Amino acid sequence: MNAPARLRMYIVLRRDLSPTAAFLAYGHATLGTYLTWRDDPLMQRWQQTSFVKIALSVADHQELNWAKSLGEHRVFTESTLGNAETCLGFRVVERPDPRFRTLKPWVQVAAPAGPE
Repeated sequence: MNAPARLRMYIVLRRDLSPTAAFLAYGHATLGTYLTWRDDPLMQRWQQTSFVKIALSVADHQELNWAKSLGEHRVFTESTLGNAETCLGFRVVERPDPRFRTLKPWVQVAAPAGPE
């Protein structure tokens, strides 16, 4: 018998954001994604059993628009950037779109920390 798949919350961020904007966007997205689907049974199971969050990246706004095709999501914007779309938070599902594997993890592409 196969073990149940580990549920994951996927957050997709733009790489062209400053590190500060990216951290703010990630924080807003993780909380906002949870709150959007908090009554969903899978989200409740995720919160109780897994709580794994995966931060992935796209190059820019154009690729962020492509990422919207990966599943049910919520768009997050940043008021200090003129309400620009900064990231997406995806609904937790048992079988995420395999195209998520084509995206790079955020930690491997983030700029080094430094003064803004």
